Amino acid sequence: MMKRFAFRQVAYFGGLTVVLGICAAAFAVSLPTLIITYCVIIGIGQGIIYPATSLAINTYFREKRNVAMGFSVTLTGLGPILMPLLIVVLLENFATTGTLLILAGIAMHSLVGASLLRSFEEQKEPSVPIDKTTDISKMENSLVDIEPNVENNAVQRQLLNEGNAEEERQLYHRPENSKTEDSRQTSFLRKIIANMDLNLLRDNRYIALILGVGVSFVAETNFNAMIPFVLAELASLDRTSIATVMSVQAAADISGRLCVPLLAQKTGWTCRNLYVLSLLGSTVGRTILSTWGNIYAIVIGVAVIVGLAKGTKAVFQALIIPDYVPLERLPAASGILMVCNGIMSISVGPIIGLVHDSTDSYVGALYFTSCLSLSCVFLWLISGLWTLGRNKNQQNLSEKQENSREKI
Repeated sequence: MMKRFAFRQVAYFGGLTVVLGICAAAFAVSLPTLIITYCVIIGIGQGIIYPATSLAINTYFREKRNVAMGFSVTLTGLGPILMPLLIVVLLENFATTGTLLILAGIAMHSLVGASLLRSFEEQKEPSVPIDKTTDISKMENSLVDIEPNVENNAVQRQLLNEGNAEEERQLYHRPENSKTEDSRQTSFLRKIIANMDLNLLRDNRYIALILGVGVSFVAETNFNAMIPFVLAELASLDRTSIATVMSVQAAADISGRLCVPLLAQKTGWTCRNLYVLSLLGSTVGRTILSTWGNIYAIVIGVAVIVGLAKGTKAVFQALIIPDYVPLERLPAASGILMVCNGIMSISVGPIIGLVHDSTDSYVGALYFTSCLSLSCVFLWLISGLWTLGRNKNQQNLSEKQENSREKI
C-alpha cells in the first residue's frame, strides 16, 4: 500500500479501520466477536497507520530526524499515562459501550493528523554570484556534510540499484527459446518479489539488522511485561510500592525519549550506537535487579536505568531502518521488519515463559532476556553494523577532509 498510495491516504485508511474496530467492539457480546473486532480489525488498522506516519516523519525531516522522532515518541508515551485516568471517569458515567464509542470519537481525530502529513518540498535557493570564494566554501561544506554518511550512502545506492541489476542479468543471460516459458512460470513470483521488494533479503547486513532488532524487540517487550511480577517475587513489594516503581520508570522513560535525541543531535551519535547503548543499559539493569532485587533503593535506581534505556530504544528503534535503506525502499524494508518482529514474538517469546517455568523463578528469565538482547549486539558486531572503533574512523574521516581541502 505504501508503494502504490501516498502515506496520507494510507493513514486515512488505517485511522478509519481503527475507528471501525473500536465501534464494533463496543457492541461485542461474545469472545469470538471481541477477538475479530479488537484483535483483528484494530490490529490491522494499527499495522497500517504506523508505517504511514513513520514514513512521513522520516521523509519530511532530514537533518533533525532524531529530534522529530523523539518528540513524536514522547507524545505517544503520554497516552498510557493519561488515558487510564480518562477511561476510569468515562466508565463511571457512560458504562462500557458508551466509553468505547467515546474512544472511537477520540480515535477519529487521527484523521486530522493524517491530513497534516505531507512530503518534504525542496525550496529553491536564490541565485548568487559565483566566485572562487563561494566555490571553495560550498565544496568545504559539502565535504563536511556528505563524508560522514559515505558508508550509508553507498549501501543505499547498492540497495536501490540491486533490483534493476538482477532483472537485467536475468533478461540478458537466458536463452531465446526459453524466455516465453520462463516469463509465464515466474511472472507471478516476480510480481510478489517486486511489489514486496524481497530483493532486500539478498543483503546479509540487512538480514542481520532485522534479526537483531527482532530478537531484542522480543526480549525488551517481555521484560517490560514481567516487571510487576518480578518486583513482587524478588523484592516482595506490595501493590503501592510496585506502582511507585512503575511511575518512576515511566518518568525516566519520558525523559529518555525527550532528552536523548537532543543529546544525540549535538554529539552526532548514530542510531545504531544509541540502540546498542539502550540494550546494554537494560542488560545492566536486569543484572542488578537479579542480584540485589531485595533492596528498595536499588530497585528505584534500576527503574531509572531501565526507563532511560526503554525511552532511548523506543526512539531509535524507529530510525534504524530509515538510516540504512533509501527512502524509496523504506516501506518494504519496514514491512519486512514488522513481519520479522511478529515471527520472533510468536517463536521466541514463549521460550522466556518456559525458562521461568523450568527454573520456577524470574531470575532465569531475566538472564535469558539479557542474553537475547546481547545477541543483537554480538550479531551487529560480527556483521560490521556496529563497531568499537568509532573514534578511529572519525580521525580517518577528518584526515580525508583535510587532504581534500589541501587539494582545493
